[in-house]
Amino acid sequence: MSKKKIKKVTLNDISAYNAKVFKEFKRSLKHIIFDETLTLYILRPIAFIFVKLLYKTSVTPNQVSLMSIFVGLISGYFFSRGDYTSFIIAGILYFFCLVLDCVDGMIARLKKNGTAVGRIIDGFADYIVGIAVYVGLGIGFSKGLVQIDFWPYSYWLLLSISAISYIFHAMIVDYYRVEFMSHGLGKVTSVWEERRIFTEEMDRIKHMQGKWLDKILIAVYLLYTHLQIFHLDEQEHYNRKAYYKSNKLMILLWFWIGPTAHVFVLILSAILFRPIIYFVFTIGLANIYMLVLWIIQVKIKKRLRLEFKKPESV
Repeated sequence: MSKKKIKKVTLNDISAYNAKVFKEFKRSLKHIIFDETLTLYILRPIAFIFVKLLYKTSVTPNQVSLMSIFVGLISGYFFSRGDYTSFIIAGILYFFCLVLDCVDGMIARLKKNGTAVGRIIDGFADYIVGIAVYVGLGIGFSKGLVQIDFWPYSYWLLLSISAISYIFHAMIVDYYRVEFMSHGLGKVTSVWEERRIFTEEMDRIKHMQGKWLDKILIAVYLLYTHLQIFHLDEQEHYNRKAYYKSNKLMILLWFWIGPTAHVFVLILSAILFRPIIYFVFTIGLANIYMLVLWIIQVKIKKRLRLEFKKPESV
């Protein structure tokens, strides 16, 4: 009987393999400053495990987005049951939904098969899941199995206030993130430029037969960018180095009231069966935090605009 030679695995082999995997992981990421801190250091590494499993299959990024929506809807269902065990399951499913939400974009970047409409679908998935979770929470609270002593009114009103806060925080963080990537790093277009690109795409396809889904998604996206009301009527200009230096800490601070931070607090409060933690954070602490950051941010942008307009000394 012939003996098969067993190749010895050396430390160099392991090191080379790890270096290869890490290189693939880096290629699957956006620019590191584009991701929220919790996303980059917790969700992305876990998501990469699923990316490796799905990479050689025919699964598309849009299909992964649909899977994340499905998991999010199930999470909303378990929230609607309103009991302790169901809240734990809902929290775990919501976390898995966040992981899948990372997987689609990572696969798209590795396979280079992402589309503009796919980016919009990925964004809408967050809103669909968010609605499902909030509706589930409202139904769950109505069953009386969890109590929030400080709130004597309808839980639907409390959820509505927290939803408005959550959406506004997500919009303002997204605005400053895109502006930082544009003015500070020159990596992506600004919100102003994004509107122009998608407006041109809408003009291109509006008379085409079919393409109805693309038309709807782009129309809604344009409405969303219009709600980012800060300076969309004019294109702002800054010195890139000065903008980066003045805002590199600010963008990291903004991330702590971003969508991922909100969802992590919600997951924690669900697992602990203490939803009051989420409401105190979303309605109270996050709004105070946002106001302080906004005041600082306005002063920074005003100073940078003034410096940019100063005539150079001869």
